[in-house]
Amino acid sequence: MFSVLSVVKNDLKMSPTLLCILLFAAGIVMLVGEMLLPTSGALGIMGCGAIIGGISVGFYIHQWIGVSLLLVVLALTPVAWTAVLHYWPRTPLGRGILLPPMDSTVQPPHVGLGQYGIAVSELRPMGWCEFDDARHEVRSETGVIPAGSKVKVVSIDGGRLIVRAA
Repeated sequence: MFSVLSVVKNDLKMSPTLLCILLFAAGIVMLVGEMLLPTSGALGIMGCGAIIGGISVGFYIHQWIGVSLLLVVLALTPVAWTAVLHYWPRTPLGRGILLPPMDSTVQPPHVGLGQYGIAVSELRPMGWCEFDDARHEVRSETGVIPAGSKVKVVSIDGGRLIVRAA
């Protein structure tokens, strides 16, 4: 029985080259799995560890193989991150986590430049003014404008009216 185990044990030796290739392949598979499965980073950490292990085995084989693998990994890391950031939001997990793009709800005011209105609330600097029986949220250009004051629209910034005391 002891001799059978020693024969099996001797036959299962793995070359460093095969180990290096398997570690890199396992690392890439785990990193892709991290992108597709909600593992809270566990697969990502193990995948990075497997790739680092592959680089270490490359150094064990020969120093220039290790340096070459290290440089290839360092050069491809930004490319891989760009691909992940581009494609991950399109995966089922990415769509479930990220919010969909929102359409702008800012409606352009139906008030023109130079139009006069009345401040309904005190503008410090934000407040409400009434123009042609329609209330709009406005911002004063400078300072505080008391309620009941007459105001003039001087500009429109991002759909918001900018007024000054008339």
